[in-house]
Amino acid sequence: MILPIRDILTVETTKATRFGHHGLTVIISGHEELFLEFGFEDRRRAFASILERQIEDIRKRPNPGEATALSRGKRDALILEEFEPRNSLSSDSDAATPSEAMSESLPAVMFTSASSTFLTFKPKESLHFTFLTIGSRGDVQPYIALAKGLMADGHRVKIATHGEFQTWIESVSMRIS
Repeated sequence: MILPIRDILTVETTKATRFGHHGLTVIISGHEELFLEFGFEDRRRAFASILERQIEDIRKRPNPGEATALSRGKRDALILEEFEPRNSLSSDSDAATPSEAMSESLPAVMFTSASSTFLTFKPKESLHFTFLTIGSRGDVQPYIALAKGLMADGHRVKIATHGEFQTWIESVSMRIS
């Protein structure tokens, strides 16, 4: 799923649908809400903090269609600002910066550079994706196509769905390997 950060209106913590999990709702302009569940509250808090920082960074930038004339000094200042270390944005417990111990279990921060786009971004190491879908063949097929593309890029992918689709999904994954 490609979700432009500029389209995210807000991020809200919510109750999860399963006991022992922690929910996060991402409200997207012009779309339905996206619900995420985390196994640990501190991971949800860290992810929400990262996402809120990225939303704030994007909102500070001009829209892609706007013409902006930056002086050389302003352009150089923006480049230097991009490479400065980030400080915690607030001191309250909900926006706590993730600790070093958690950094390996956190989702990848995709765009820390103004020059990165979805077309040029490649993670340093392969990522693991699990798609959960229920329903008919038409509900499963788009995830198979997405999984094929991700596997071709070297990522690990699982599709969790009804057992009746197991042979079909496994036959597709064998052709990619």
